[in-house]
Amino acid sequence: MAYLRYYTSQMVEDLRRRVDEHIDWYHAPSGPPPLAAVEGGVRESSIQAPSLAERLQLDAENPPSSDGANAIAVHASLDLTPHQASMERVWVWLCHRDCPQYVAARWLRRRSDHQIAVKEVRNHFFAAGNRALIRDNGISRLWWLGKIANEVDRDEPQRFLEILLHRQDVRSALIERPSVSMNRQVLRTIYRVMKNYWETDRKLFERETFRTWMIALNRRGGVVLLDAMSMTTFTAWCAKRRTPRSPDGRWTT
Repeated sequence: MAYLRYYTSQMVEDLRRRVDEHIDWYHAPSGPPPLAAVEGGVRESSIQAPSLAERLQLDAENPPSSDGANAIAVHASLDLTPHQASMERVWVWLCHRDCPQYVAARWLRRRSDHQIAVKEVRNHFFAAGNRALIRDNGISRLWWLGKIANEVDRDEPQRFLEILLHRQDVRSALIERPSVSMNRQVLRTIYRVMKNYWETDRKLFERETFRTWMIALNRRGGVVLLDAMSMTTFTAWCAKRRTPRSPDGRWTT
């Protein structure tokens, strides 16, 4: 098995700066990536890692539908610590050298506006900042989703991802909010309520209903530390917040 490689910081910045010069390669990756001939821009770690490109799936008709399975595969393939998984250089190398075809097919569209096209490449082939690592980078987001899924529901991580990725609103509310995603006890309890509704009545996942529910949780979290509640109390409170209060289906906040 090969060892995981990564770019130097200088190489990452050079690639980022010159995206506009190589935009055609990003949309149809073939052959060496930009600046591949530059010497000294790649380092090798001591972490063994298979080729991810061979393990990634992509439904051409519905690309997002493959995210859950890919998240499980990427997380299982890369034995990284959170610190290692926070290094942009690792993910930029993987996006450019191992998985450029996947990233392009999953995220890029031909744009008449050159600047918008450049922005999309920088969003998904690079990862400037923690939010970009979790939300935007084409490969790192899969690893982090897989990690969170295994920590929230070790027995059925795929079920957690099925529910989480059902709607963008759900993923954004739970994963992109550090106050929720970084606290596994809170996230597990929220997920317990969501899972119950997923298996019975899915009204909770309607756009406005879910937003209203999350607003209520955020308000409560601003007054009381949610993780200081007992699991029983917090679960009961979450359930109360999703109880309909009128025949027209509006939910209490």
